[in-house]
Amino acid sequence: MTAPAATEAARTWGVHRVSSKALLAMAVGDAGEADLRLLRSAQRSRLLLVLRALLDHVDSAARRARRPGGVPSGQDAWRLLSEVQGRDPDAVETVLADPTVMAWALRLLRRLGDSPAGTVSTAPLWADLGQFQALAAAAALRAGVPCVVRVPAQRGAVWLPGSGVVGPVSRRAWSEAEIRVDREHAVVQGDLGQVRLPRQLTRAAPGWRPLKAVPGLSSGTEPGPWLDTVSPYRDFERYPRSPGRSGDGRLSTWEVRLADAYALLDREAPADAATLRALVRAFVPRSFRTAEGGLVASASSLDAFGAVTLSMPHDATQTAAVLVHEASHQQLNGLLALVPMVQVSDASGEPKERRLHHAPWRSDPRPVLGLLHGVFAFAGVGRFWRTHRRHTTGAEADRADFEFAVLREQLRDAVASLLADELTEPGRMFVTEIAGMVGTWQAEEIEAGPRALAGHYCALRRAVWRARHLEIPGHAADRLAAAWLAGAAAPALPESKLRPRPDLIRLDTFGPLARFRMAAPAAFARRRLRQGPDGDPALRAGYAAVAGDAEQAALGYAQWAAEDPEDPEPWLGAALALPEHARGAGAVLLLDRPEVVDGVRRAVVTAGGVPPAPLALAGWLGGVDT
Repeated sequence: MTAPAATEAARTWGVHRVSSKALLAMAVGDAGEADLRLLRSAQRSRLLLVLRALLDHVDSAARRARRPGGVPSGQDAWRLLSEVQGRDPDAVETVLADPTVMAWALRLLRRLGDSPAGTVSTAPLWADLGQFQALAAAAALRAGVPCVVRVPAQRGAVWLPGSGVVGPVSRRAWSEAEIRVDREHAVVQGDLGQVRLPRQLTRAAPGWRPLKAVPGLSSGTEPGPWLDTVSPYRDFERYPRSPGRSGDGRLSTWEVRLADAYALLDREAPADAATLRALVRAFVPRSFRTAEGGLVASASSLDAFGAVTLSMPHDATQTAAVLVHEASHQQLNGLLALVPMVQVSDASGEPKERRLHHAPWRSDPRPVLGLLHGVFAFAGVGRFWRTHRRHTTGAEADRADFEFAVLREQLRDAVASLLADELTEPGRMFVTEIAGMVGTWQAEEIEAGPRALAGHYCALRRAVWRARHLEIPGHAADRLAAAWLAGAAAPALPESKLRPRPDLIRLDTFGPLARFRMAAPAAFARRRLRQGPDGDPALRAGYAAVAGDAEQAALGYAQWAAEDPEDPEPWLGAALALPEHARGAGAVLLLDRPEVVDGVRRAVVTAGGVPPAPLALAGWLGGVDT
C-alpha cells in the first residue's frame, strides 16, 4: 500500500461500501474472498433492479407489440418466479446466475427505452418480451413447481436460462411453444411435436442441448463454469443467435484446455485462480482458428457479468493468461459499478471533454475508461507471466520473459498517461497502486534475447501508432519542406496533435510472429522457410526481423515500401531491424517522431519535390548534415 493510501484505510466508497483497503488490494491482484463476494452480490442486486424496471414496462410494451393471441403477462411470470423462490430459492438463483439473463434484460430495457443500443436485436418485440416467461419456466422446471407457460421459440429453439435449449419444436423463424411442468416430468410442445426433458438437466437427450459444465472446475458448493454454445443471448454484438454447431470432439478439446489452465493457475497464481472461479460463470467459444502462440480473440461485456467469449488458445499457458486477463475485466466491471474512478463531469456538472490516449496494446486511441480497463487487465497478465517465468525453463522461460518484458514496458507508459487524466480520488489511488507495482518490475533481470525482442516489438508498436494517429500542422510541414528543398537547415520541430485515423489501421503481424517463435521455435523456423520471394513482403520482413536476420528483413521492408510508398510502417520496421549501434540519429528521430517525417515527406511531394528517403529526411530534421 502506498503511503498516502495507507492513511485512508478506513474510507469507503459506493453503496456497497468498498473500503480503500479492499480497493488497493484489488488493484494489485490481492482481492479477498469477501471482496469477490461483494462484487457478485452487487451484480445480483443490479440484475434484480433491471428486472424490476422491466416489470414496470413489459405489459404495456406487449400491448404495443400487436401479436395475434397477445403476449403472456410479465406480471404472471414474476408471480411464478416468486412462487418458486418461496419453495426452492436455489432454483431461482441458478437461473439468475446465468450471465445471459443480464444480457437479455439490459438489452430489452434499452430497447423499450428507444436507446440506439436496443436496435441490434433481430427478434420481434413480442419474442424479446416473452423471454420473461422463459426465466420463470426455467426456475419452475428446476424446482419441480407445476405450471403451464407460453414461451418464444427461435427457429424452434426454446431457451431455458441456466439450463440449456430445447428443440427444434418448430420450423418457423419465430413461433410460440408451450412448456408444461409437473412433479414427474416436463414437456415442451411446438408445431413439430414435443420434447420430453430429462430429469437430470445436465445430460443431453434427443431435442435437449444443456449448457455443458466443464468437469473438475467447481469449487466447494459453487457449480463449475460451463461452455455455452446454445444460449440465444451469448453473443456480445448481435442477438439472439441460434445454437452453435460445435461437436463433442471440439468441446472436449475446450474442456481439456480449460482444465489444464485452471490447474496451472492453482499451482502458480492461486489468487488469480480464486478470482476466476468467483467471477466467471460461462465461457462462450468463438469461431476463430486456434492461435499460434499469439492471436486469441477474447472479450467480456458489461451486459453479461460472468461470461467470457474467446477463441481457442494455443496451449494451457496461453489459456491461463487469457483467463487472467478476462477475469480482471470482470473484476473491474464489478468494481466500477460500485466505485466511480473516472471523472465524467467538471465542477459545474458539465460533461468533461473526452480525451483519447495511446494504449500500447491497442492500435486505436482509447478513452480513459478503456485505458483503465487495459491497464488493470494487463497488469494481471503481467503478474501471471512474472510468476510463470520462475516456474519454467528453456523455450517456455524465454516465452514468459518476452511477455513479461513487453508488459512491464507497456504498462510503465500507460499508467503515466492514465495518471495524467482526470480520475476520481479512489481512481487515482487505484492506479497509483498499480503504478507502484509496475515500478518494482522495471529493475528485474530478463534474459537478453527475449528482452531485446520485447523492446523491438514495443518500439515498433509505439512508432506505428504515432505515425497513424498523430500529425503536425500543415503550415509547419510546408515550412519544413521548403527548407529541405532549399538546402537550408531544419527549423525547430513543431508539436504534434492527435488525429485518430482508424482507416489506416492494419493487422499487427510482428507481435503474433514473435509469440509464435517464443511458443514454438521449431515450427516458427519451418514456417519461415516456406516464405517465398513472391509472398507477402510484410510477412516475410516480419519473420526475418523476429528471427534477427537484419539483411533479409531489410529486403522485405524495401519491397513492402516500394509496393506501398505511402505507408510509413515499413520504414519503421527497417529502422528497427538495424542493429542499435548502426541506427544513427536519423533512425532515432524516425522512431521517436515518425509523424513529423511522414508529414514533411508528404509536403515535399506536394511542393513538387522528389520523395526524400525517410532516414535521410529524419537525419536532417534531427540536425544532422545530410
